[in-house]
Amino acid sequence: MNFKKFNPGKKITVFFIFFATTFFLLGLWQVDRGHEKSNIIEQFNNNITKTPKSFSEESSKWDRVTVNGIWDGSKQVLVDNVINSGIAGYKVLTPLQISETEIFILVDRGWISQGKSRDTLPRIDIKDEYVEVDGILEDPELGFVLSEDLVTDNWPKVSQTKNIDVLRKEFDEQLSSYILVADPTLKSSLAYMKIVPSNMTAEKHFGYAVQWFTMFVALCLMYIWIGFKKNEE
Repeated sequence: MNFKKFNPGKKITVFFIFFATTFFLLGLWQVDRGHEKSNIIEQFNNNITKTPKSFSEESSKWDRVTVNGIWDGSKQVLVDNVINSGIAGYKVLTPLQISETEIFILVDRGWISQGKSRDTLPRIDIKDEYVEVDGILEDPELGFVLSEDLVTDNWPKVSQTKNIDVLRKEFDEQLSSYILVADPTLKSSLAYMKIVPSNMTAEKHFGYAVQWFTMFVALCLMYIWIGFKKNEE
């Protein structure tokens, strides 16, 4: 009884081990990312239905909170390149000095259209008055940026990112580590945009995982086929 010997060769074996390991690990990474996104979305969906609690040091990302304070309309930020219903515009961030503290929190008051020209910024005036703001805390990531010049010099400043670590460099005042996305019921709110807790869904990550595992299986089958085929030759 003849049995075909398996002998793919050293070079092909090294190639297989490297890429098979890479594909398999990438698949596992995407599975982990999928579970992570599932937890984020579940936490977010649970929090948005809760009654807002007073903002405190214990508050964390996606918590629904209420903050009392006074607006500072002199130092507002326009977050650039925000598309709403196909129209280019800005997210408007307004500092709110939290009552009985020296800490400010940037409040996302909503979206405003860019207008006819980028050379003229939209009017975002607001009275420096006492208010109570309900909303969701977020901590936006820096994301992909094309330039180191992320924020303009003059107020109101135009920023290419909503990342708090970048924005706090523009303020002399102490800023909270979170941005408060105000509810649309806020008196001075602009056009409300629904919060998206993640740019990529868990399903997409699981889909990518399937692709990496499929490539891993295909590579294994090719390695086995080449090993026996090469021996025949």
